[in-house]
Amino acid sequence: MRITQKILFGNFMRDINRNRSELATVQSDLSSGKRVRIPSQGPTEFERSRIIEENIRKEEQYQRNITGGLRQGRMAQEALDETIDRLIDIKGIVTDGANGAADASVRENMADEIAGIRDSLVYTLNQSYGDRYLFAGTNSAEEPFVNDGGGPGGITNNSNDTPPQVTVADGVNLDISITGTELRDTDSGDLFEVIGNIEQALRDNDADALSGMIDSIDDSIENVTTLTSRLGNNINRMDYVFEQYETTKISQQSDVSELVDTDYAEAFSELQRIQVAFDSAMAVHSTMFGNSLLDYL
Repeated sequence: MRITQKILFGNFMRDINRNRSELATVQSDLSSGKRVRIPSQGPTEFERSRIIEENIRKEEQYQRNITGGLRQGRMAQEALDETIDRLIDIKGIVTDGANGAADASVRENMADEIAGIRDSLVYTLNQSYGDRYLFAGTNSAEEPFVNDGGGPGGITNNSNDTPPQVTVADGVNLDISITGTELRDTDSGDLFEVIGNIEQALRDNDADALSGMIDSIDDSIENVTTLTSRLGNNINRMDYVFEQYETTKISQQSDVSELVDTDYAEAFSELQRIQVAFDSAMAVHSTMFGNSLLDYL
């Protein structure tokens, strides 16, 4: 077979075009940081990376849910801690009031103090996060406790018995607060009714009645403490789940990078190889096609 100039030139152009195509691909990989940008560049890698990225986005949404839930949960926890402190103050007043050494005027002052604590409890338990009341249950748009004299202990309850929740994983919801109904429901009756009875006994100067109310306030403290502990467990679970998502996100992002990102060391090595091949081809071209018939005469 006779090798003509046309065949040599055709082979040369084919090799040059292949080198240019490979060079363009490597340059694109380096400039974009991605070696798989469209499905045709790696169908399996592209699909797997999209599945992992979608899972990352879903878990990031759960993290946003948890972040909001933690803010509300911690605010509620602080309010409950404050409530326990105020109830302990009430117990101290009841104990002092049951002492026979206290007279009517002292107990009247104690009753005024109890009324002030009750009002401060209403204020504390009416805290809101944005436009949502923390202890109103799912009836979060309405103030849970109203000091209007209408309900037990003079406090109307607008809360329901369904605590607000956040979704932290597929099919997993956690309570982020305690309902007002749960707070009021102690073993000795309604919380504010217990407080109201203590106030009335102090105004009536009834030491014997006050002695019998120490157990009632203990029940109230125990109830709020139990609810606070339950909320604290949920806060710890949310913290744990959030950290787990952070850990898995790092692993998943690494997996995506392995599937579609450019390996810069490998790409630079490939770039140099193609550049050497291209330069060599151009040098051969200059040598071969620079010759003419006159060179051999």
